[in-house]
Amino acid sequence: MQGRDRSDWDVLWEEIATVFSPGAPIDEGELFAGRPYQIRELIDAVSQRGQHAIVFGERGVGKTSLANTFTKFMHRPVSRLAATRVNCDGVDAFSNLWRKALADWDVSADLPEATSPDDVRRILSNISANVIPVIVFDEFDRLVKGSATTLMADTIKALSDHSVPATIIIVGVADSVAELIQEHASIGRNLIEVPMPRMTDDELGEILDKRLPRLGMTMAPVAKDRIASYSQGLPHYTHLLGLHAARDAIEKRTKHIEEENLTASISRCLDRAQQSIRDAYDKATASPRRDNLFKEVLCASALAEKNELGYFTAAGVIEPMSKIMGRRYEIPSFSGHLNRFCDASSGPILEQRGVKRKFRYRFRDPLMQPYIIMQGVNSGILNWQKGGENDD
Repeated sequence: MQGRDRSDWDVLWEEIATVFSPGAPIDEGELFAGRPYQIRELIDAVSQRGQHAIVFGERGVGKTSLANTFTKFMHRPVSRLAATRVNCDGVDAFSNLWRKALADWDVSADLPEATSPDDVRRILSNISANVIPVIVFDEFDRLVKGSATTLMADTIKALSDHSVPATIIIVGVADSVAELIQEHASIGRNLIEVPMPRMTDDELGEILDKRLPRLGMTMAPVAKDRIASYSQGLPHYTHLLGLHAARDAIEKRTKHIEEENLTASISRCLDRAQQSIRDAYDKATASPRRDNLFKEVLCASALAEKNELGYFTAAGVIEPMSKIMGRRYEIPSFSGHLNRFCDASSGPILEQRGVKRKFRYRFRDPLMQPYIIMQGVNSGILNWQKGGENDD
């Protein structure tokens, strides 16, 4: 019996990895959490002739997962929908993009060597007589701005002008549509813009709520709240923390995840973070002086209030820095640190915009922000409370 118990726990330990996926986009509708506005906008793009869509936002906010799953939420029959996704890369030309996109329909050979937007329109018109094509071009920001992006804008306009029942969805890392398609002005009325902000704490909590019942597991509310706070709106970390907290509970032979399981999981999450994140953090905080404040200023920057694009000001660092240090810290005491974090000698780990005395800062890689917070918790710099505050 004891051997059977061990086997059951081992099976559950493995099953945890099937419901939490920090390393891959979601492709199952039942496991997709949040984003009701974005889902409706993409459904509208597919449902209306002449409409296409562009999904943009920070890295790691779930854009690809949205593109993979939104059709599963359509209430009308979707049996005639035929969706395909193309990953763009820096060497793709317009012709190559469409050969990859049309390969699933065995018509890519019909494209001439020098493919034009009208060639694409003609082929999609023939395909859409039987099915409704939905073509997602993911990681569009990796394309070199120029011919490929211009021709893609022209293709969207051609499909819209001829009312072809096919939908193009462009997905990429950007602050605005203009960063992905500079020629967007001519297709503005045909392009539904779908910004992807970071997820709310409630949406991150929904990720856990949809997965734990599949495992027959539960989670203490305080652990759930902390996972959302650590994740800083990025679902990758909710999956990562959920996975390792659940596994820690299983190793302790319980199906209820407590705060102690989450605490134990943090070091595992840090160890399994991307090497580029770990290297950038180490480079930014390296100093021969033992009394340096690089880690503390980074933690305060990660906790500073940010706008919808992830930017914060030096003034926003004052409160979290003061709470971390236990006394009031003003801007002159850490402004040099912020400038150093923007310098190539330290990564750079931050990017800086604006003019002197009005600078705005943002983490160059959004995934760095939760990593810094977890490093702060793990090292004792942060005695975590909801919202990232230290104990008074």
